[in-house]
Amino acid sequence: MIVLGDAGKNLGDSMYDGTIFVGGTIESLGVDAVPGDMTDLDCAWLERKLGMYGLKAPNGAANMTKIVAGKQLWNYDNLEPSEKKIVL
Repeated sequence: MIVLGDAGKNLGDSMYDGTIFVGGTIESLGVDAVPGDMTDLDCAWLERKLGMYGLKAPNGAANMTKIVAGKQLWNYDNLEPSEKKIVL
């Protein structure tokens, strides 16, 4: 997801996978959403993708914030309902 402006509270809350690029400020991150490192490949991809629509990052692609899944929620609850009854 690409957000060229600001993002509100709980950005990317409970995201299991994916990437969010934000051009403005972020009020707060959601559960398991963490900052990622911007790479040259990310910048090139953003410039190409935005260019397809005649858009540009407000302060340049290199200055966008990258948010990724922390991947801590992937296995938080793998039990089936019937298995939960046995455990309880």
